[in-house]
Amino acid sequence: MRVIPRIAWTLWALVPVAVIAFHFEAGQHLMARETATATLSTARALDAKAADLQAIAYAHNVATIAARRATFLPDANEEDTSELERALEAERATYAAAAEGWDAAAAAWEHLESQLNDVDSSLASRVQWSKGRAMVRAGSIWDGALVMESLVMDLDDSPGSPDHELARAAREELGVAHYFAASLLRLQGKPATEWRPEVIKARQHFRYLAESASEEGADPTLVGALEDNVERAINLEQMDHSELEGRPLPQQSPKMARPGKKKGQRPGRGTRPGEQDGRGAGRGMPFGPGW
Repeated sequence: MRVIPRIAWTLWALVPVAVIAFHFEAGQHLMARETATATLSTARALDAKAADLQAIAYAHNVATIAARRATFLPDANEEDTSELERALEAERATYAAAAEGWDAAAAAWEHLESQLNDVDSSLASRVQWSKGRAMVRAGSIWDGALVMESLVMDLDDSPGSPDHELARAAREELGVAHYFAASLLRLQGKPATEWRPEVIKARQHFRYLAESASEEGADPTLVGALEDNVERAINLEQMDHSELEGRPLPQQSPKMARPGKKKGQRPGRGTRPGEQDGRGAGRGMPFGPGW
């Protein structure tokens, strides 16, 4: 299974304790600094725990796909059916645990965000990114996407800007959120009028990232990986529903999308609303770690 190289953007989920300490003066702000530092440690620990639970849930999703395939074999028997039922129950339980873990992480990041009202906006944006990312993985996809959309609109992603990498991180997570939404809506049997706008948004964000990286002279391997994400979005739109059902979920995807503030997001810098990608879809590719 090919690994999708990413742009090392997960560092914003690991904001160093020293960074927060730096933004609080001594004396009267000592207690605020200690409180924020403790909240940061909690948020980081909950993020790591949720990631571990997500990995377990994904393993059960893979096992469920295998068990389902076994029931379609010519020599399938009653034990195969029972195994599928056990796999489905384990999958349900582990994804529920992962969602609870990400909910706890999102709440911790939001609590930290509320403690940073008077500090550098860049630090607050990094914490906001971590919160939105956890929300998407918990299943609050559209609410988390709105957090990322706000960052995409507010941060300067031009080369050389202090916000450049964080803005790109937010855009990638926004594209991933729309991709997850489209995938889950398709699996639920929703009409194309509901899921297709999501996959188009995902494709637009992924294509913008790929084109920008190419223009900036990024490593060809990275550019190729970003272009693969565009192809994945095209494949998701064009593949047959039965083919989609036979694939594991992306590793970081929730099992269910919760109702949220689902509305048309404002286009960010470089997006072209309504643009149609002229390239044809390639063959379906497996999802690598990172998604």
